[in-house]
This record gives sequence, structure tokens and C-alpha cells, in this order.
Amino acid sequence: MSGPKPAASIVVTAVLAVLVTAAALVTAVLLRPDAPDVAAPGAGGESSTAGVASECGPQACQVLVRQPVKGTTAELLADPEGGAAHVRFGGLGSDFVLESALAPMEVAVGQDSLQCVDAELAACLVQGDYQGGVLAELLVAPGDTWRQSDRLYFSDAGRVLLAQVVGDPAPEVVVVRHECASAAPAAPGCTRGPVLAEVFELSGKQAGCTKRYSAPSQLRGWPDVRLGPADLRPCPVS
Repeated sequence: MSGPKPAASIVVTAVLAVLVTAAALVTAVLLRPDAPDVAAPGAGGESSTAGVASECGPQACQVLVRQPVKGTTAELLADPEGGAAHVRFGGLGSDFVLESALAPMEVAVGQDSLQCVDAELAACLVQGDYQGGVLAELLVAPGDTWRQSDRLYFSDAGRVLLAQVVGDPAPEVVVVRHECASAAPAAPGCTRGPVLAEVFELSGKQAGCTKRYSAPSQLRGWPDVRLGPADLRPCPVS
């Protein structure tokens, strides 16, 4: 003997919920902005389907490196040449995959291109070589969902990293650059100038800069630069 049938209003509500969810996903894909300019607003990542986890452009993805973060794993995926980078959270079989903003800029990634810091506000950096320096993308997890930052970070001195600097629960982005370079690739001749470390909060707000050094190796802990609040001062005006 069959059980009672669900009320018609319950069935209609369930169908509407499915349709609304599908429409939201389609809208998110259609409204996804183009790849951002360096250090300019506009990066917008959307989680993709499981198919992207197996294909990086026309070629199959490879897992280059994985790091533990927020009780799961972050994996950097790319094609055999290091292109078409994606980041997958949750391991094999997970459908939460973000296409890196570096992919359309043809930035190649490798086994040292992913850094994650597990903190109250967790963050990961994806980076690769770009125009004689390093270009990095920031991913943050303010809650249970990862999202992409609205800017990219460029170092003409070849070093961008996450580090605890100002003492709050979140890490900061540390960009080592020549003084004459801002967040964009430097002009010719800039690499002969002094260097400094510029520090940003995860929101993109500038936290300060170190003093000038004649070479990056003079920064404490180089290449794993170690800074504290006392190291920071107002940044030089570009």
C-alpha cells in the first residue's frame, strides 16, 4: 500500500528551487568578467564542473602540487606545459574547480607555483613567471567557499609570498619589487634600482613597505621573507 502523496505545493516549491539554482549557475557563467589586467579590478572566478578538472584546454590536466588547507586539499592543475592553470579544492572527484586568472594570460605554472596558508582567514597564491618577474593570483576563503581576489600582484624581483606580518588572524601578501616599479611590470632599467617589500592585506589594501635594500637577499629570511609590524613604513609615492 503506497504512502501519502506529497502536497502539490511542496512539489511545486521543490521544482522552482531547482530551476532557480540552474538559472543562477548559468547567469554566473555568462556574467564572468574577462581576465584582469595586472593589479586592476576585474578578476572573477567561478567554480566549474568536474569536466574542467580533467581537461586543461585541449589537453588533460595534471596535478602539479597539492597543499593542505582548511581541512582539505588545494591542488594546482595544468596541462603538460604548465598552461591553462586551474585550482581544485577537495581532491580527486571534487567539482569545486577555479580557472586561474593566469591561464588566459599564458602564464606557465610549475610545482613551486602554489602556496597556501591555513589561518582564520585562509589564503592561497598561484604564481608563475611573467615578463621577467612573477605574477601572482590570490585566492581567499572568508567562509566555506573559496573566491578569487579582484587583483593580481607582480614582482619584478621574482618574489611574491603569503606571510604573517601585521599580527592579525590573516596572512598578508608580500611583494618584493624594485623601488621604481609599482604593481605593473617595470620599465627597462628599473631592475638596477634598490628593492623593497610591499605588504598588502588580503583585501588588497596596502599595509606598508620596508626600507630600501640594495639587493633582495638583504631582506630578512630571503627568499622566505620574514617581516613584522616594526619593519613597515609608508610606501614611496610612485
